Amino acid sequence: MSDPGKPGGPAARGPLARLLDSTLVPRSAIGRKLALTALVNALGTGMFYAGSALYFTQVAGLSNGQVGLGLSLAGLVGFLGTVPVGMLADRIRAGRVYIAIQVWRGLGNVAYCFVGDFTSFAVVACCIGLADAAVPPVSQAVVGSAVGDEERGDTLAKVRAVRNVGFGLGALVATAAIQQGSDNAFLFLIAGNAAFFFASALMLQRAGVTRLVTTAAPAKDRRPTLVADLRYLATAALNGLLSMHLTLLPLALPLWISQHTDVPLSLYGPLYVLNTVMAVLFQARFARPSDTLRGAVASMAWAGFSLGGFALACWAMGATGAVWAATAFAVLAVVLLTAAELWQSGGAWAISYELARPDRLTQYLSTFQLGTALQGIVAPWLITAVILPHALGWPVFAVLSALAGAGVALTVGRAEIRAREQAAVPAVTEAGAAADTEPETAGRTA
Repeated sequence: MSDPGKPGGPAARGPLARLLDSTLVPRSAIGRKLALTALVNALGTGMFYAGSALYFTQVAGLSNGQVGLGLSLAGLVGFLGTVPVGMLADRIRAGRVYIAIQVWRGLGNVAYCFVGDFTSFAVVACCIGLADAAVPPVSQAVVGSAVGDEERGDTLAKVRAVRNVGFGLGALVATAAIQQGSDNAFLFLIAGNAAFFFASALMLQRAGVTRLVTTAAPAKDRRPTLVADLRYLATAALNGLLSMHLTLLPLALPLWISQHTDVPLSLYGPLYVLNTVMAVLFQARFARPSDTLRGAVASMAWAGFSLGGFALACWAMGATGAVWAATAFAVLAVVLLTAAELWQSGGAWAISYELARPDRLTQYLSTFQLGTALQGIVAPWLITAVILPHALGWPVFAVLSALAGAGVALTVGRAEIRAREQAAVPAVTEAGAAADTEPETAGRTA
């Protein structure tokens, strides 16, 4: 181990290296491999997201309505298939399913290069939608199996931060292709996404994720089955509302700014960059309180309050007549929305994992993901038909967000939190006793 102050020692590391360690680099070797895989994966996804709509309409010849309908069908297929894929992952190991999903997505993007009508587009989109919806719970199960409980939250947070970096870099590549404007440039984005999926599958194989197994459940585990576990389902539903930040940033904010405020629409780009930078820099820090179940519940409450604060800032943005004030409220809104995103993601990771049955881990995580998938279906309508057109839409949403965040404490239950904390005490005591007796034992054997 290097000495402080010597070359390579902790004191010799520059501020940039320390920043990378604290925000992007997991502590374990397997965590770093998974983060690198996530970066490769996100590079392709960022390219695809930035250029796919133009590819489908300008190259494949589809109308806006056909693209929207096809993607909606894909979302529905993903919603219906998430839990069955999770059950399969529990049966044959999450790592194997994760690799298969990446290969499946790669093949789907290859197929995208040949679509030329709505039917072929819808079929391919639905196949990819099934795989895309299964990625969050399956990847979470892989990370949870690869690292210890103490590192799980930190690793998930840093993997997510690395993904944000990859999305941004991929979007930059797509920008150059879009400016070039040729059919081949758009095909490069789609085929490139496929190549990155194949590469990530190979990296996962070499990382050894196929050997990872989840913890077996105790033989006398009498906790209720998933269908009867109403607390878990209720928590998943509340998490779905709190995850509306996924739709508020790309849909609600630009529509509200352009149609209901005096904020220059050109500010939306810098606001999006602000969100990305904050997510990269602070994801790991916001996830730390969720190392315990009590901390995760508190994080969800803070997410609800922050999401409510975002709504009130948007309301104030539209109510003020001064451009400088509206701009200030826009910046405040994005800061609060990003804070809600970071608290919600960290809290949801911990709660979904801690309350899941070990023998049905991926199935439970997949069910928890249904709340987020459902918000992807409902939130666009809720935003465009209810929140934006009505004067009290934002204040009412603010109240609902705060109640959802606070409601997680009720669905998780104080008894569950106390039981988890009490169960941790004997383990700590036994570890301390072992440490106390180890030197004496070593002395006798010597």
